[in-house]
Amino acid sequence: MLHEYLRQVAAFSRPARLFLAAQFLYGIGQAAVWVLRNLYLKSAGHGESFIGYTLAVQSLGMASVVLTLPLLMDRHRLRPFLVAGAFLLAASLAGVVWVRGERAILACCFGSGVGIALLEVGTAPFFSRHSGGGERPFLFGFSTALSPTAGLLATLGLKAGEFAWGENPASHARMLLTAAGFTAASMAVLALIRESAPEPAEAGGDRFDWRTASRFFLPELAFGLGAGLTIPFINLYFRNRFGLSAGTIGLTYSAAQALMMVAFLAAPLLARRFGAVRTIVVFQLSSIPFFLALAFTVSLPVAIAAFVLRHACMNMVHPVGSHFAMEVVHPRQRARVNGLKQAANKVSWVVANSLGGVLIVSPPLFGRDGFATTMGITIVLYIVGSALYWRFFSKEPAGRVAAPEVEPTVER
Repeated sequence: MLHEYLRQVAAFSRPARLFLAAQFLYGIGQAAVWVLRNLYLKSAGHGESFIGYTLAVQSLGMASVVLTLPLLMDRHRLRPFLVAGAFLLAASLAGVVWVRGERAILACCFGSGVGIALLEVGTAPFFSRHSGGGERPFLFGFSTALSPTAGLLATLGLKAGEFAWGENPASHARMLLTAAGFTAASMAVLALIRESAPEPAEAGGDRFDWRTASRFFLPELAFGLGAGLTIPFINLYFRNRFGLSAGTIGLTYSAAQALMMVAFLAAPLLARRFGAVRTIVVFQLSSIPFFLALAFTVSLPVAIAAFVLRHACMNMVHPVGSHFAMEVVHPRQRARVNGLKQAANKVSWVVANSLGGVLIVSPPLFGRDGFATTMGITIVLYIVGSALYWRFFSKEPAGRVAAPEVEPTVER
């Protein structure tokens, strides 16, 4: 596997390599959003309900991008959108520390959502433009593996910062500002990319293929609702149920990120052997038993093991799914379909984040606390999403729908 990846990495284009370097830098900022910001707000005296609103506002910022800009991204150079995304993410991380008042914090969280969405929506089309069919699935896998790598370093830095500065709002603020600095540095790398305007054949304007897009939209909607209820609150789960410190929670995330790096690199090879759709659905469903353990356990070792394994199983197929979607749809519609997928995810998070914060502090419907309630609902939604994905794509070879001239690179 390593030899195959080294051979494929050598074939990556210069723009793709520069983007990977920038992705690593702003990935530290993204990790700070998901791992540290909630803990900073909690330590600064804000409750779970307000934290749920910050997550909902961030999701609203993401949704505002994915509902409006993908058509422009299909027709124009992607670098300006990516630079703007990195700037907004860096500014919002610093802003949460510097501003005062809940409305100002919510505005910063909205800005972080816009920045993250610009970076996420632009990634898949950028790699599709700057790669050939042979190395493309490996480029997607390598790219996706960078996020947990950056997250691993960020969470290790969180533990180091806790050791150096203690665990308090001031130390968390220093860590957020450090992450903002790394994110700002990614702008300089992105500025080095020399990108041509899309060719007329890739510039968009065809009648949009809503049928294919809806088949990606509906499963993503179910996954987004489920994830939005639970995933942003995992750090609070470990804090509230087990009393872990921010640094120890960071180490738990580090273990999950380390395993996921290996899983991301293995996913394209598994998809090549067993087929993309089968690989995606099997690993998504295999995360369910670990989620059940996470919901009901009172044992910290069991909770950590369940979190790490669930995280790897559910997320390892992300590069396979992204590549599969880019091969199935027409090149002129990649950013729009990717944006519609992101819209399903982000719009559902707007609703789920607010609801999740309320359910967590409400009397539990089952289990020992509100986290069991949200996780139980998430499990049901994940099963629904996997069933829809299998129903829509189990008999569909990559590249057949809407893009017959695109040779599929994922074998089934």
